[in-house]
Amino acid sequence: SSVSVGILFWQYANDVVSVSQAKRFYPLFAQMSGVAPIIGGQYVVRYASRAKDFGESLHRLTMVVTFSGVMICLFYRWSNAYIERTERLVTDVEGSTNKGASSVQQPKKKKKKLSTVESAKFLASSEYLRLIAALVVGYGLSINFTDIMW
Repeated sequence: SSVSVGILFWQYANDVVSVSQAKRFYPLFAQMSGVAPIIGGQYVVRYASRAKDFGESLHRLTMVVTFSGVMICLFYRWSNAYIERTERLVTDVEGSTNKGASSVQQPKKKKKKLSTVESAKFLASSEYLRLIAALVVGYGLSINFTDIMW
């Protein structure tokens, strides 16, 4: 589940943050991700491990994981609403400055769905995407090797 939450987060970050802003924000995201294990460890030491028995400890951990999941969903909903509202305001402002221009909107093109092989070829064709893929694979390997040692 931690892998899926990480993938969902980075997918959302890629949707929200432009490539030009990535250098500015991605290191901050990566640094902030290091805070979660610290908070989780402190929670276990100070609260969950002081339960009377294993069942109560498991119940406390389940409550916190559920609460965290609900908070992630609420933040996702709130941030999407905020982004849509901001984009609508920007569109309205741009529309009011271009009153003389034709306001014919062209329909959006549907993106072609790529197969796994086509996706791999597309990934290999871009140096930028290859570097991101190398970071993701390196991150996954380091996390898995660290988990094995613990």
